Amino acid sequence: MSASKQNEAVRLFAAGLEHQQAGRLAEARKCYERGLKLVPGHPDALFLLGQTLFDSGEREIGERKMRAAIDARPQAANYRAGLAISLFNAGQPAEAAKEFAAAVRRLHGDPSLWRGLALSAAQSGDTPTAYDAATRWAALQPSDEEASGLTRKLAAQSHHDRAKALAEDGRYEEACTAYAEALRQDPGGLPILVNLANLYVTLKRHDEAQVLFARAIALDPNSAAAHFNLGMLHLDVGRRLDAARSLADAARCDPQDGLIAAHLLFQKMHLCAWEGLEPLSRHVMAAVEKNTADIPPFIVLSMPGTTPALQRKCAENHSLRLHRTEDAALPAGSRRPGRLRVGYLSSDFKNHATAFLMIDMLEAHDRSRFETFGLSYGIDDASTMRRRVESSFEHFVELAGLPTRDAVQRIRAQELDILIDLKGYTEGNRSDWLQYRLAPVQINWLGYPGTLGAPWIDYLIADEVVAPSGNQWMFSERLLHLPGCYQPNCRAREVSVPPTRAQEGLPDDAIVLCSFNQTYKITPELFDVWMAVLRDVPGTVLWLWASNPWAEKALRREAEARGVAAERLIFAEGRPQAMHLARLPLADLALDTFPCNGHTTTSDALWAGVPVVTLRGEAFAARVAASLLVTAGFGGLVAETHERYAEIVFDFCRNTGRRSALQRRMRELRENSEVFDGTAFARKIEALLEEVAVPAIPAKQPGL
Repeated sequence: MSASKQNEAVRLFAAGLEHQQAGRLAEARKCYERGLKLVPGHPDALFLLGQTLFDSGEREIGERKMRAAIDARPQAANYRAGLAISLFNAGQPAEAAKEFAAAVRRLHGDPSLWRGLALSAAQSGDTPTAYDAATRWAALQPSDEEASGLTRKLAAQSHHDRAKALAEDGRYEEACTAYAEALRQDPGGLPILVNLANLYVTLKRHDEAQVLFARAIALDPNSAAAHFNLGMLHLDVGRRLDAARSLADAARCDPQDGLIAAHLLFQKMHLCAWEGLEPLSRHVMAAVEKNTADIPPFIVLSMPGTTPALQRKCAENHSLRLHRTEDAALPAGSRRPGRLRVGYLSSDFKNHATAFLMIDMLEAHDRSRFETFGLSYGIDDASTMRRRVESSFEHFVELAGLPTRDAVQRIRAQELDILIDLKGYTEGNRSDWLQYRLAPVQINWLGYPGTLGAPWIDYLIADEVVAPSGNQWMFSERLLHLPGCYQPNCRAREVSVPPTRAQEGLPDDAIVLCSFNQTYKITPELFDVWMAVLRDVPGTVLWLWASNPWAEKALRREAEARGVAAERLIFAEGRPQAMHLARLPLADLALDTFPCNGHTTTSDALWAGVPVVTLRGEAFAARVAASLLVTAGFGGLVAETHERYAEIVFDFCRNTGRRSALQRRMRELRENSEVFDGTAFARKIEALLEEVAVPAIPAKQPGL
């Protein structure tokens, strides 16, 4: 090559670099291309042309040329660094980190390379690599505040990540220590403050949690996460109105967040603050359909406008987020011979509705055919019911407080044939444990009236009323139908001395309509029906459960707005079950809720001899009361429309003869109906479990 061409190429390369550094990429490209025609394959020019093309948007050809230059000069760390910078600026931090890492292997002492590796690794979520790089950068430039600041932040992030992993594994005290160290490294770290506060809430250290939430909100008044989690703390300690206010603040900070909207909706439902429910419901529905947030499936069961399809979609979305293992396939082979080993998993083996429903059935299990295991992860409330439940199982396994790993190992050690989850997606559940396939057959039953949408749950125990065979599409689990009602019950129950109406604040001569369901189940549409009855039938009163004082005030206001005096709504305080059952017969008729029916609330009323009128919908949760009534022989109290529901209630109130005959039949129900026969129920569920169990290995026959 002539000297003149060489000089011209050098001039073009220099001009191209000047254009490139000034951001005139089109001019730089022309210079590099002209120079490369004079000096084909020149590594520096080839690399700079590739970088220019990449930064101009022609990333594929640009990266190809840069890598060709790297292949020609593998020792050139500056090429690697240049490629890394282009990748980082293009929003590819993980790829950039790989190139920075290759560059620092050539030039250990260049702080700019360690800086690039630290920033790109941090942005890609590789905290250990980022921390190591930042530490080396800070060592090379000890006076650089950016280096020392990033090192501290990454140290905090490392402790934060470790704390989150420990908390997810149930190792809460270790997690607190790791969070505290993260906070020491980064006192202003908002995610650290919020996550440590959340862990304190889990540990019931509410005062400490509230201090941290206040610090977080002071740091960033527009932090939706801080307001949201403060709201959940208020809820945990029973400050429902404060919870709703904090959730409203969170929604103001992030109006697009579907999870915040769902919890705000649910608290407004609890408070009977019905204004604004429809737009919130639409927001939650959209979040479920688009899967943009982990909406709690339990909220979707009762929210306005819910449908079976929405409930299944929500459950499936949630189960996908729970999923941490591929170990969810049904194990092949047969079970060992002998009795069927059945485990019941719950946190409610105490003074709780689940225990009250199940106890007769559990005690009636045939131990010659079944070996039963109570798998308990709830508190021991030292109640008589707790001791009775413990005795009803052949084996009672304590799991409370165990990390997931230990709990899973302990359950697997029982070598169960069937595991029945009694909680589903209700509060405090550990249904996620079942993804580790703790038994060959895993079943959803009783606690959650709907599908779990989880591939690791094989069956749902139901009946032909709550989940007809034609409704299989609503459920990811295969339906198992019990004859009669899917819900167990007890005939013999402890009951206190019955009070008088006067003692309960009820008029002696009134027709007492009652609904002891939680207030979140009361909808404006059904309340309209109730108020129409009170307005049009003199001498009627409505007896409700005193769920919270704000709902009481709201419902009284709503009654007055519908032309009904507020004093005709009478609120009953919560009582122990024996006292509650004793007062229930003071009511004449129980009014069920919709779209989420009363479950135990309905069977308690029937046990006490109080008729229940219900509205049946499509979804499981909207058909529970119908199942109980149909099984008990009172299908005439099941309505299919709001209009028919109102007709049944009006007829009950106005037709004295029919009312008396119905009440007389209802009082005989407890002693005569299969609804309250726990022993018969045990036989039915045992037959079902034997039907779905994996076949046993045949016993060896003696030799001839």
